[in-house]
Amino acid sequence: MGAMSYDITLCPRRPGQDWEEALATADAEDTAVETDEQALAAGVETFRRIEARLREVVDGEVETWVAEETGGDVYGELRALDTGLQVELFDRSASVTVPEDAPGDAATLDAQVRGAVEAVRQETGYEAYDHHRGETFDGTVAAPAAPATVETAGASEGAEGAAAGAEAGGPGRRAAADAARRNPASLRRRGWIYLVLGIVITILAIQRLGSGDTGALTIILLVIGVLDLLGGALLVAVSQRPAADEPTTD
Repeated sequence: MGAMSYDITLCPRRPGQDWEEALATADAEDTAVETDEQALAAGVETFRRIEARLREVVDGEVETWVAEETGGDVYGELRALDTGLQVELFDRSASVTVPEDAPGDAATLDAQVRGAVEAVRQETGYEAYDHHRGETFDGTVAAPAAPATVETAGASEGAEGAAAGAEAGGPGRRAAADAARRNPASLRRRGWIYLVLGIVITILAIQRLGSGDTGALTIILLVIGVLDLLGGALLVAVSQRPAADEPTTD
């Protein structure tokens, strides 16, 4: 849970629309959609199509979860157990995440990330945003050597807290993306995903312990389940914290 990850967000984006606005729009809570059974059914169906494509891209065992009732904005999630590659589909966006210290061959993992992004893009029509580079995902997974210069004129216009806009190029766009990801709705969404996964994994581990299986895999599952529960509870708690309590950045 504490490890750094490489994050890519996919969401609708109008021609010429700034990524900051596109990410904020996709991350805004929509209670009407969350309670719409038809939207839920359509979202789960889309996720199942994405899942089918992902199973052709990802090697090894995978863990999947899909929403079964309304009341949330998460339709489904797939996680590769060997690498930690995770794909989530929300009501108006999707994410592809992989731990930066994921095991295995780097070239193979990069190919899986590209394949996962393409699978989501083909089924949703969304565009992909690379949070590390602060720009559109170009198909390569690597930390940027230096901040990129903003090419879109006025990209930081209208952004609150853009006092440093004159000197903000790539860092400004990355800060905007990070701010969107700290949105309470985004934190709450991720928190509930971790809680659900934690419950499922913990129950599985307890069942294995109950059957007398005390092997390494059982212990690992138990640890992962507990960490997911703790991380999920923390994210949900942070999402409910008043905005005034959040730390400010220079």
